[in-house]
Amino acid sequence: MKISHERLRSDISADNTFIAREDDGTPVGACTVQPRRMGLFPDMPRQYVIEAEGDDRALHVLYGAAVARARALAAQTNAPARVYAEVGVGDERALEVLHALGFSDGDGVVRTYRRVTGQMNVRLMPEGCTIVRDFLADETERRFFLERYNACFGMRCGEEWLEEITSQPDFARILMVSPDDLCGELLVWTEDGEGVIGIIQTARRWRRQGVASYLIEDARLYFASLGLSCSHFDVWLEAPGCLPLARGLGYTGEDPLMLYPSLIL
Repeated sequence: MKISHERLRSDISADNTFIAREDDGTPVGACTVQPRRMGLFPDMPRQYVIEAEGDDRALHVLYGAAVARARALAAQTNAPARVYAEVGVGDERALEVLHALGFSDGDGVVRTYRRVTGQMNVRLMPEGCTIVRDFLADETERRFFLERYNACFGMRCGEEWLEEITSQPDFARILMVSPDDLCGELLVWTEDGEGVIGIIQTARRWRRQGVASYLIEDARLYFASLGLSCSHFDVWLEAPGCLPLARGLGYTGEDPLMLYPSLIL
């Protein structure tokens, strides 16, 4: 088996991509290493996310190469770092390989649920702020949203990614604004007759002032206006305060969607 670098996606360097091939050139697996520095949670360690697929032999080699690459990248920054591997629920093959490399379980994305009611928003909005709803149809607003999102979550998403989201049924953006700036924003849509609490961002100077709580409650009223009876909110367990936020707003249940075993570098 041979391992080589090959650019698979325009937003990921070839140095951060590994292809596994048989001696005759047949591809048997691939993986990527994506560095992320989440501006939304600046106190968290720098992250390196591995995505891999392939047969059993290829996974052992690919994960090993990806961890080595993540170590090299982390050494360049000389800052605390952690490697996460994205693994589907029930993928015991990948988990076995990762455990052998020293990865531990515990993190992941879970789906929480809440019944939709038409009651008023009882959360307090910060003084002087107001709520605006739009559909991200303006080209300039779309560009600014992408800039904010990529900075907050350490991503490199582009217009194609955003178009996929804004094309979802009943898509809307809910913004909280002050006379001087944007306090926070939330994207919502519907899937299979349920409301979806999508991407939520709060401006740094407006954090811990109830912005996120108010936006999520306003989304509930939006879903009620559509005649929906249930909504869901996908929560990353490692993100500080996210699960308590969901719980405090009445979201319950923790259906696993994706596992992220991790390794501290």
